[in-house]
Amino acid sequence: MFTCRDAHLAQHAVRLLSSAALDGALTEQQQVTAHKIVAALPDAPAASFRQALERARAGVWPSAAPTLFSWPADDPLDGPLEGRTRPEPPVSATRSPKDARLADLPGPVVRVVQLREFHVYDQAKVLAAATAGGWEPMPEEELGEDDPDDLVGAVMFAAETTGELPGMDWLTDAQEGRLLLSARADEVADWSTEPIRVNFGTGWRLRQAANPYAAPPHLDAAPPAPEEPQPDFASLFAVPAACVCEEEDCQKCGWTLTPRTADLLYSALVELAEAAYDDAAELGDRPVTEDDDGAWGFFSRLPPVTWRQNMQWRRGLARACDDLAGDLKHGRQPQPTCAAEEMVLHLALSDAPDHLESGEDSPHAALPRHRNDYDFDACSDLFFQDHDVLWLYDSKYSEVPDSADGKAPSPVPPVLQPDNWFEGFLNIPPRSPERGHIR
Repeated sequence: MFTCRDAHLAQHAVRLLSSAALDGALTEQQQVTAHKIVAALPDAPAASFRQALERARAGVWPSAAPTLFSWPADDPLDGPLEGRTRPEPPVSATRSPKDARLADLPGPVVRVVQLREFHVYDQAKVLAAATAGGWEPMPEEELGEDDPDDLVGAVMFAAETTGELPGMDWLTDAQEGRLLLSARADEVADWSTEPIRVNFGTGWRLRQAANPYAAPPHLDAAPPAPEEPQPDFASLFAVPAACVCEEEDCQKCGWTLTPRTADLLYSALVELAEAAYDDAAELGDRPVTEDDDGAWGFFSRLPPVTWRQNMQWRRGLARACDDLAGDLKHGRQPQPTCAAEEMVLHLALSDAPDHLESGEDSPHAALPRHRNDYDFDACSDLFFQDHDVLWLYDSKYSEVPDSADGKAPSPVPPVLQPDNWFEGFLNIPPRSPERGHIR
């Protein structure tokens, strides 16, 4: 019978074989792990594993395995190194030797430091999931009183693999990168005489406290990232030539989404997406409450029936803003494919007029004028199949169930319940499930 213990041994064995094949050697800790695997296996599998490990380190593998196997008396793993023929180092060892200093490396060296923070809301679930994935805690004698179960090790295991485990949420993910230069007295970390320090700046939420609706400032440690250029809406939504006939079937007289209207609506959707991603990261799975007094610029604006949704649901709302902005960016009228997109499009249409820039020198002022400019009421009439999602602002739907277990009956129709907001409309082509999140 194949047990969980067998699966863990197999996972560790595969990792060791991969490391041996890639690096041509094992670290001291990896060698200890290899001996533990050998000791745990029956004689025949242990011998096969040792042979495979030695061949992986040597970078040599026979084209066909022999039908019978006998392990030589001079075990290459357990025997002394003296007298053994060392294999040629793998390409990676000659191309980027591990003991090289910065000046010895022929190509540029980029240092990337990553800051990640995880909130563990169910410690037992995290430890169990990490163990099932092949993680092993540190020996008990090496653990301190503040972390007797090696929770830090389990979270580090998750960060090095999928970045996710049941029982924890991802709060922060920031990177700082720089090109190392010998002329600046930089050095690779293994030869550095000074500690490696990176300044990620103070929390932008702290600096934003005076105005929770302001855009997050850039971190002091890095120069501002160049803004993505605004789409060329003059070309994407070229207006027809002027016509005043006002005949019912005249294509020139009919309503059209103009460049100026698309520009403001796009800006509103982009800003809503940024606010939704930021607030989702800050809120996590915590509910929005009336006591927040609108502090969550995006999620406080949603119907109260949504206030208990989790972080993944909230990130889905942010992606809905991105999807609709992507429609405009590619020259298409925004077409909601689900209730979530309908809700954020209503918010964007409400916010769009506030994005009108003053002054004739603004990029927006250079866009062509049209009589349909800023007709957001027409957008509201034409972009939606119905406005049912706005019913949720009615007082009879807006009360949040008081039961702690969330099982109180809901007056909200099933199709409008927040858990179903991302169910695609059957008469609209769905979004690609592979599109992911922008951030």
